[in-house]
Amino acid sequence: MKRLKKHLSLALLFSLVSVAAVVRVAAADKDPQSVQVTIGTILVSNQSDEFDAKLKSMEKQLRVLKYRSYRLLKDETQNVPWRGNKSFEIPGGRSLNVAPQEFRNNRIALKVRLTERDKPLLDTTVTVPNKGNFLYLGGPPHEGGTLVLSISAAVQ
Repeated sequence: MKRLKKHLSLALLFSLVSVAAVVRVAAADKDPQSVQVTIGTILVSNQSDEFDAKLKSMEKQLRVLKYRSYRLLKDETQNVPWRGNKSFEIPGGRSLNVAPQEFRNNRIALKVRLTERDKPLLDTTVTVPNKGNFLYLGGPPHEGGTLVLSISAAVQ
């Protein structure tokens, strides 16, 4: 009887260790290999009534800003390695460094740092829906208007 209990205990222990190993491997598989990040730089102003047709998919989000003119200046896409970082050039001598931090509940946390000539303008973490976007409102002044950054991300 003691021998049977000992074998059952060992079998139970082996089963628990096996399940824990499978859960750990499955969890590791959920980390994406990379994140496709797209940075759109949009010039908003009240100088005209222009609305760039390339921004049609974001029109509802942008119109909340109450500007009259919306023009896409630049659109750049890069694959950023998971837990790595990439730099995006922003008009006006600025640079945006993006680093994926976490992927949970179908949302991607990105560490973003906007600099101008090595001077930090913004250093924060934003959460973007997978295959969605985030608008950074109140960006730096540029050419008589204001820059708005659209940050889109999709796990790969």
